Amino acid sequence: MEKCKLCCSKSELCNSHAIPDSVFRSLFKKGNGQAIELASKELTPNRRTQDSWATDLLCSNCEMKLNINYDQYGLNLLRGKVGNVEKGNKGVHVSDIDTLKFKSFVLSIFWRGAISEHENYRTIKVSPRFLELIRSSLVRSTNVSKNSCTVVVQRLVDTTKEGGFSVSNLREIVVSPFPRTYEVRGQLYSSITMIFLGFCFEIFLSPIRTGDKVSKFALGSSKTNYTFSYLEIMEIPEVLDLMVLGLQKENQGLSHV
Repeated sequence: MEKCKLCCSKSELCNSHAIPDSVFRSLFKKGNGQAIELASKELTPNRRTQDSWATDLLCSNCEMKLNINYDQYGLNLLRGKVGNVEKGNKGVHVSDIDTLKFKSFVLSIFWRGAISEHENYRTIKVSPRFLELIRSSLVRSTNVSKNSCTVVVQRLVDTTKEGGFSVSNLREIVVSPFPRTYEVRGQLYSSITMIFLGFCFEIFLSPIRTGDKVSKFALGSSKTNYTFSYLEIMEIPEVLDLMVLGLQKENQGLSHV
């Protein structure tokens, strides 16, 4: 038996997911049991896959705990089943929600990805101290301190007039987490970005100061409502590069799709 990564007790471990399994099951269902994978490595061909990025991480009790405490709430919120949803010109506003619980949902996925040995999560490189802060909060079922990090969530859109992605298409895109570095007023900020279910989740590994522009988009600044600002998917350089590379492979015959 191995140690559960959450409670640290020795137990039989589950095949655990970071990005929830239901996200992948939906993809596979629409793709006749498979999804199309575009790899960032130049010599890796486009292919079909049934990989849901799972590894042995948690005991059954902790698996159930995270599912009940966070995943069910977070997924229902992202699917419009929680709160009051209003679509505007600049974003989607959701009221009557628990933003701190939703933030913990995002961080629980981030934490599971960071400790996973799956190759698609290996780009998440953060300090053990930060991971332990999240783990201890998840164990106690408490919210991660707002002074520890900043989380920003945006709704993906594609306003391309012809040949663009529909809302349904955007919800079917899952991108391996990728790092970024920003300079704001002479100070460097590092972040990790995740994309799934039509949303872009960016976790800043240190808190953004109140006076900085990003802070007004911080999840949890209001406890009961949040606005998911719109983000054009083709304005995300990492995603655009991946799609361009995938198209090049298709044209070169480096594809099993």
